[in-house]
Amino acid sequence: MRLRVLETDVLALRAQSDENRAIVSGMFEVLRDLSAVTSNLNTEVTALRTEVTALRTEVNDLQVEVSQLRVGQDQLRAEMAEMRTEMRTGYAELREDLSVVKRSVGNLELSMKRLEGDVADLKSGHLELRNVVAGLVR
Repeated sequence: MRLRVLETDVLALRAQSDENRAIVSGMFEVLRDLSAVTSNLNTEVTALRTEVTALRTEVNDLQVEVSQLRVGQDQLRAEMAEMRTEMRTGYAELREDLSVVKRSVGNLELSMKRLEGDVADLKSGHLELRNVVAGLVR
């Protein structure tokens, strides 16, 4: 009878051992699945980190570009201001030159009127001289 109890206990222990093996096997399967999921998550995290690094680099490049554009814009504004100053100076010089030309034209017109008067006087004197010469010749 004791032997039967021991045999029954051994059978119960074997059944329990088989059950424990099945549980351990199931646990290892779950651990493999978790390991695969963890590996996939690590891969995704690495990919995301790479993307974030690329985005940071792109943002830095864009910031440098914006900074360069601002410098260029400032230079352009300075050049435009300089050009405006030069244009004003050139415009003032042109107005002065135009004023000089207008005065010269006015002076030339006066000289032309004097010359026209002189030419008229010469013509008149020439006609008188002709008449005097014609009177002497007769």
